[in-house]
Amino acid sequence: MKDYRDKEMKNLMLVLFFLFLILCTPSLDYIKEAEDQSKYSILSTILESAIISSVLSNAVLLLDCLIGSRGKDKLVGLFFIPRSGETVFTKIKTGKLKDDRFALSDATKLYQEIIEQLPKGRREKHKFENKHWYSIYLNHQKMGQVSQSQRDYLMCRDLYIESLAFLLLYFLAILVFPNVIALSWRFVLVLVVLICAFNWCTHLKMKRFVYTVIAVDVSTHKTECVSGS
Repeated sequence: MKDYRDKEMKNLMLVLFFLFLILCTPSLDYIKEAEDQSKYSILSTILESAIISSVLSNAVLLLDCLIGSRGKDKLVGLFFIPRSGETVFTKIKTGKLKDDRFALSDATKLYQEIIEQLPKGRREKHKFENKHWYSIYLNHQKMGQVSQSQRDYLMCRDLYIESLAFLLLYFLAILVFPNVIALSWRFVLVLVVLICAFNWCTHLKMKRFVYTVIAVDVSTHKTECVSGS
């Protein structure tokens, strides 16, 4: 499920590591031009930059591990956007759920009891919907299309968290090592673009994951009804 942590996440980390080393620490060209520096001083500066880059990269991975799934979801939603599983039955009820894999009328009929029991309060409604959606997910979690859509969602979410953590720790590194780490707006721009792109992709993949569970459940019940008849 999470093989992307050994592939995509490490590849992104390597890219950020080298960009940080090149753009935010004393460059080799600058060191070569410093005629008053000894070879020992040059080597020391290179090693110091490499060590700080390595520590920063590992700190990002550690921070990613320390943040729980619920915390990551809150960061993805910027603490105010609900998860797709928290609004899926409301969208079915209001006809705002768009998915070509199943008919909205079939989903409305299948989940009529859940829809009728939707609470009035926003927070209570989100908890209620996510609880029922999760129970449906547990029935189909081993199916290929469900596990694949979940993997894609988790991968985008963790890449977003990785990019966000790198940006936050980069600013912290500037404060801790002001003589070694420089503020590079080009590097900041790269991180901001990555953060925005991964956040957008995460929301798309989250919605796809949630709707895939519903599509599989509706299809399964229709098949059972046909077989039973």
